[in-house]
Amino acid sequence: MFKQNTIQGTCNCGQWQVNVSVEKSLDDLNPRICDCDYCKAHPSAVISDSSMKIDLVGGKAIFDQNGDRLAKFYRCERCGDLLAVGCFIGGVLRGAVNSNLFGAINHFGEPIEIQPRLLNSDEKLERWGRLWGVLNGV
Repeated sequence: MFKQNTIQGTCNCGQWQVNVSVEKSLDDLNPRICDCDYCKAHPSAVISDSSMKIDLVGGKAIFDQNGDRLAKFYRCERCGDLLAVGCFIGGVLRGAVNSNLFGAINHFGEPIEIQPRLLNSDEKLERWGRLWGVLNGV
């Protein structure tokens, strides 16, 4: 039997609320920090799990794309905070959420650095398909 964990957060201005449910323990979720120029310019640390359900509720989101343009980076229009990153995989919008949106960030595992820029497009899609949860609300 698994325990469903639910966490809630907001962007800095409060326009967006983020509701996440996941089967994993929160301390088993390691925030991932990307080392690419785009992510360094827009600091964040994303968490995800294939069991994760991410619901974004709020105002208007804007999105950016970088690199190979496979994924969209959803941001709050008002404060600019990264909400989530997502990509349609197998007809489903899958994604990872910015762990910085949660006041309980100290409950997550140790952050790890990642380098997705070193993967080709097929490798990225395969990896995201295994690691990202279902993203709703954008």
